[in-house]
Amino acid sequence: MSRRRMVTLEQSWADRLGVESPADIHGELDARLAGLVTAVRGDVPPAGSAEHALRYGDLLELAAFLTDARTVLLGKEVQR
Repeated sequence: MSRRRMVTLEQSWADRLGVESPADIHGELDARLAGLVTAVRGDVPPAGSAEHALRYGDLLELAAFLTDARTVLLGKEVQR
């Protein structure tokens, strides 16, 4: 059985988003949020399309980030 490793929010999200450094997290999350907002404010991509899958994936990533951010704000460490 493997143990969970404690990591910082920055380390966790740099790895999760596939960016080179924690400094790139903000730009990546901004881009995903902008794409999602644009999609739901305009023409929602048809279900089953590649665009729909991409935006749904962005939604899940942003929700996971908010969950981790809440964990940090509660004074706990993010586990991976």
